[in-house]
Amino acid sequence: MRTIGVLLLPGTRVFDFAVVNEVWNLDRTPHDLGPFEFRLCAPATRLLPLRPAGSVTPTHGLAALADCDLVIALGRVDPRAPVPTPARVALRAAHAAGATVAALCSGAFTLAAAGLLDGRRATTHWALLDDLATLYPSVQVDRDVLFAEDNDILTSAGVVGGLDLCLHLVRRDLGPRAATTLARRLVMPPVREGGQAQYVETPLPTRPDRGDIASTVDWALTALANPIGVPDLAGRTRMSPRAFHRAFVATMGDTPGRWLLLQRLRRAQLLLETTNLSIDRVAAHSGLGTPTNLRRRMRSEFGTTPSTYRRTFAG
Repeated sequence: MRTIGVLLLPGTRVFDFAVVNEVWNLDRTPHDLGPFEFRLCAPATRLLPLRPAGSVTPTHGLAALADCDLVIALGRVDPRAPVPTPARVALRAAHAAGATVAALCSGAFTLAAAGLLDGRRATTHWALLDDLATLYPSVQVDRDVLFAEDNDILTSAGVVGGLDLCLHLVRRDLGPRAATTLARRLVMPPVREGGQAQYVETPLPTRPDRGDIASTVDWALTALANPIGVPDLAGRTRMSPRAFHRAFVATMGDTPGRWLLLQRLRRAQLLLETTNLSIDRVAAHSGLGTPTNLRRRMRSEFGTTPSTYRRTFAG
């Protein structure tokens, strides 16, 4: 990768713009990175406001994307904003000519609008995953990874995930030593552990309108450390397990077993974030029993381990 083309469209986010400049547009030749030709490409070469602050004057028109080695679509404040037809055509032409095409954060919507994600695996910021899946049902949305790669088209989960993506590209094309050098300059690990599921906001449990289910939910949240299961929940409502299952799903939108597991995992997350309890105690207090079960469940749901989660999120 020697020629880097950055697609600039109205509503481009300044943070995304800063990331690609930090990686590709600084002189790092003393550290064996580069030199790179860095092109700022837009439908027009007049001053373009960035969001939420700043502005930039593109150096090239869209035609300059055609012979780039790497083309990057930046995230925009409104991911649903229309993508001009000339930009869509330019993206498709660059990929057809052999360029690697990447998107940071909501830039995945730009690639999807150009048809480049049809039938491909892709990701975006966790808060936008449902929108991407709804707007572009042909995209194979990956909800947990920090970045996704499918046949020289890459997308990232959020802007910082874009740094992971850029480091991956440096490692892929310039080697591990170059990626490690760049990571040190950026003061970040060369490879981050886990996926983006660990960063998703955890909402407070919904309290249902149905009284008997609500009182059972309230009780369960106070008894998570105890070895309670779905039969105990059904017993609290004085319903048969089958009737309780139907009523719970209709009221809560999830099965009682799945709901109980998620509440225990949320309790474990809170304990890891706010206490110094050992992993054994966290497993016990959250009702997950053993450290082995806690690790297995966190790995399955969040793509990370309790120790790594604590290092990342402890206050």
